[in-house]
Amino acid sequence: MKPLVKAWKARRIALMLLSLSAFTASAHPDSSDSQSSSTDPVLGERIAKGVALKGRLWLRGTMGKNARGDRSGGLVSVGLADQSRKVHFEVGTLDLEKDGDDLWVLRRSASSQQKFIVSIWKKDAFEDVGRFESAGSDVPFALLLSGGIPTVVSERTVRVMSPDHSWRSVSLKGNFRLGVQAAIAKPRVGGSIYVGMNMGEWGGGLQRVDTTTGEITKVERRDDKGLCSGPLNSDCDPVTGVIADPQNSDCVLATVGLVHLFRSDGRLLRVCGDRVTLVSEEQTKGNSGSKQTEAFYGLVPADSGFWAITWRAVYHFGPDGKQDKQYPIPKLKPFSGIHLSREIPGVIVVRTDVNWAVSTSGYTPLLVPLDNFQP
Repeated sequence: MKPLVKAWKARRIALMLLSLSAFTASAHPDSSDSQSSSTDPVLGERIAKGVALKGRLWLRGTMGKNARGDRSGGLVSVGLADQSRKVHFEVGTLDLEKDGDDLWVLRRSASSQQKFIVSIWKKDAFEDVGRFESAGSDVPFALLLSGGIPTVVSERTVRVMSPDHSWRSVSLKGNFRLGVQAAIAKPRVGGSIYVGMNMGEWGGGLQRVDTTTGEITKVERRDDKGLCSGPLNSDCDPVTGVIADPQNSDCVLATVGLVHLFRSDGRLLRVCGDRVTLVSEEQTKGNSGSKQTEAFYGLVPADSGFWAITWRAVYHFGPDGKQDKQYPIPKLKPFSGIHLSREIPGVIVVRTDVNWAVSTSGYTPLLVPLDNFQP
């Protein structure tokens, strides 16, 4: 039995390497060796999230599941005009979120593995506004802002900050399917939070959290009994982005994207409670000529509508969900230790290998929206 297992593993690795070299060369022209000569010493190449605010690009790295038992990493900002680079935290940053003109950060305390801090950027420094302790495996992984009020989602608890900076905690009933990345959003009305998980070739899916009861519910739509029947299947579909729906106040939008072993699969979905509908699906052809769909690797709000990105193109959608702009993926160039492009009006495209950790995607693009953009 052992020789068979070893042979299967060897065949799987060979297929992955072959797929990576073939698909990456055709679909990811920016992943050439010439662009890999230098990387940021704090972030590395596994950039999890970006925010553009007041002339600076803020980037959070992630180490996957590290020795601290979380998915934290460093926080670096780069001046968009002069490429000036500042290291704000070398380790421990779990999430960052922009709320109007404010930048909020969730991080682990340097003094204790069980203590966590929520900070806001004020007068060129981070001001700590909330602290809490979280023992054992109840590790925070996401920060959400709604009306200036921070919500922290942990593996077993949801915490909402009160006006006096104390915390209201709700214990969760159920478990998250945590992956290399988590995307989180809250509809403009209602008491639910939607959490999308990216586990690459192992799927991920979407889960809804009731912030009053703590109940975690799996949100799916399987149209038949096929193994990977979709369009939203937690066993096969990694969710790579979730945002509030700009047109429907009780809904969210979510993207699915996976490139693995010669296959590309992805779509843009609208989720309203348990109802899942298809908004957009971009057809493409694989190396063998088979019909496939473009993998969506990101979804971010815009001043008007929203942006989505695949390995092939950047799309702008109006608030009604109709696509009104399309741009090819631009050439990403070195910029203060990272690789990015500012060619497309309204967004910055940044290179990351975060999806490469769980699929044969190669380098993939990350979207960072700019302020005050009108298509």
